[in-house]
Amino acid sequence: TGERGDNLTNRPQPNFILQHIDADVASVVVSVTHDGTTSVFDASQEAGGWRFTPDRDWTDGSYTLSVTVTDKAGNVSQSTPLTVTVDTHISIGKVELINDSGVVGDNMTNDIHPQFRVTVPEDVNSVRLSIDGGATWVKATQGAAGIWDYTWPDDVKDGKYTLQVEATDKAGNTITRMLEFTIDTTLTTPTIALDHKDDSGITGDNLTNAKKPGFILGNIDVDASRVVVQVTHDGKSEEVALTKSGGQWSFTPTAPWGDGSYTLTVTVEDKAGNVSHSAPLTVTVDTQTAINSIELVNDTGIPDDNLTNAVRPHFRVTVPDDVNAVRLSIDGGKTWVDAKRTSAGVWDYSWLTDVTEGAHTLTVEATDVAGNTVKETM
Repeated sequence: TGERGDNLTNRPQPNFILQHIDADVASVVVSVTHDGTTSVFDASQEAGGWRFTPDRDWTDGSYTLSVTVTDKAGNVSQSTPLTVTVDTHISIGKVELINDSGVVGDNMTNDIHPQFRVTVPEDVNSVRLSIDGGATWVKATQGAAGIWDYTWPDDVKDGKYTLQVEATDKAGNTITRMLEFTIDTTLTTPTIALDHKDDSGITGDNLTNAKKPGFILGNIDVDASRVVVQVTHDGKSEEVALTKSGGQWSFTPTAPWGDGSYTLTVTVEDKAGNVSHSAPLTVTVDTQTAINSIELVNDTGIPDDNLTNAVRPHFRVTVPDDVNAVRLSIDGGKTWVDAKRTSAGVWDYSWLTDVTEGAHTLTVEATDVAGNTVKETM
């Protein structure tokens, strides 16, 4: 059943044709030797000649047959031995996606030219493959003994496929095996943003007065297998692996951050091994503000004694440059007035109505762009 004349068969009851049998024969027997045991069987004469077929299935292995003919005159003649091999089994050891680019063994790749390796017994002499349900077939190439490889030359589109592998051995046995595989070459670009709850200054300015600010990640594909946030601060970088929680990807530092600038980048890897990086996000943590000085500008008595004969006192407040609001009150915070920024870090206010004589307490409140607030009195 394999190549003609190789005396290989996948038939457990192979047929044999006996030739050159004289017409005056009295006896035709076939001796069969297998595994060291010899058995003798009578051949049968049928229309067209002499034949021999085993009366039961032969197991796989080697069989040596010889024919002994005796004619009516007692002459005896023997054939040369014929050795045949019965081989009724074939197997496929394994089918591998060689360029599996994700988790090992998940049969996912981001390579549009998938490469397959088929391991079979050494007597296999043909391996072919199909990814379109058997409509078209391609032939694998044998490398080492029992190893057959094939790399798809044409681009294979993203999607799920069923690979059919058909192996045929020298005896003509054929077996088919399937392998499900996926080609995935795309991955969405992730995003990262400061949680609006911790965006304490102007919305979208990426300033926060939270020491452990929260961040929201977006565009994380469902097949993501690894999500990492890299945080860089003061020239040092740290990577933090994340897990999805409550249906959302987010990141919050486990330890408080000191004031300063932090740059965050998200890296996502999917099951096929595709990698995508977010655009870097730089945020500034600012948890402190201060009021450097408060002056009564029209102090008319001894300098800095905070006495004035002006019924409309003029105050000057010096603060850090990032302060964006200064307000004042002289009635214990019941009413407030807004000072005006006159130069970087300098805010002024002159009372617009007469202030009665007497001792007063001025309360000054300053707020910076990160939302930090501080109060001082004079």
